[in-house]
Amino acid sequence: MVPSRWPHASVGDYGRLSSVGNARLPKTLGLTQKRMPHLGSLRCWFIIIQQTLEDCEMLSMRDIAGQRILITGASSGIGAALAQNLARQGARVIVSARRQDRLQSVVQNLQQEGLVAHMVPMDVRDPDQVTASVPQAAQIFGGLDILINNAGIAYFGEVSSISPTSLKDLIDTNIYGVIYTTQSAVSYLAESHGMVVNLSSTLSKRALPLLTLYAGTKSMVNALSDGLRVELRHYSIHVLNYCAPETETELHDNSLHDSNHPLPSPRRHRAAPDVVARHIIRAIRQERREVVANAGFVWMARLMPNVVDTIAYRRIMLPYWREPPHHSGS
Repeated sequence: MVPSRWPHASVGDYGRLSSVGNARLPKTLGLTQKRMPHLGSLRCWFIIIQQTLEDCEMLSMRDIAGQRILITGASSGIGAALAQNLARQGARVIVSARRQDRLQSVVQNLQQEGLVAHMVPMDVRDPDQVTASVPQAAQIFGGLDILINNAGIAYFGEVSSISPTSLKDLIDTNIYGVIYTTQSAVSYLAESHGMVVNLSSTLSKRALPLLTLYAGTKSMVNALSDGLRVELRHYSIHVLNYCAPETETELHDNSLHDSNHPLPSPRRHRAAPDVVARHIIRAIRQERREVVANAGFVWMARLMPNVVDTIAYRRIMLPYWREPPHHSGS
């Protein structure tokens, strides 16, 4: 039964009624100095539900301090930013990637700050290497609490132009890499009732031309996350799927691409790795199920798919076709 005072309670009164301390409604709702509307209004129920969800998140927050976290693809970009931010919050991080020299630099920078960090070089495409490296990482701190599957590459070009070698590299890294690493880490995560964090992409929700294959591999990551979430529930392992926005990382510069066409310049407005990393950490602490960055684009694509198709054709495909091809050997 809702207390009779709620229909006329102020925001401050409602905060005192909440289950967590003296919680307050977000100022972004513009309700700071207003009185709560009548309970029959949709706006009132929206406020009540939102506050209840926020209170539940506060009650179930995961403490980052002391967590043993393995991060793949951590030599740069989002992975390196995650390592830095997690370590600064007291986590014990193990960074992993193919580029050993870059990993060493990441670890040294963290250790110079007095933070706890180690490295285990690993190529997620190689199942034998993963099978050997994950136990090695777990042995450093006597187990694992969180696995962050961040390693990934992109392909820019038409589906009809990708070579078998590039296609295999894309699938091996973005799909098999997630599977191999998760398989090897499950036994350790089961002991700690830990968490798997899979890094997907907003494009997995709505592919754009020339990034079709990359989006397809990330859609597979979404499917893996959904299935794993149920399979691993028996072991009390939580699964978070984070669909990242376009981020200012080396993913663009290191993209596989059609050799007959140059890589286009990246968009001017891209998210900073540190901002994305902090957003991911917040989702980890709240034990979210899935987070989709740039959700406005996703909803627009669902509600007006033909409009998005037309915009993508005009802004992406037409400039691509107008660009004179670069023939190898010319």
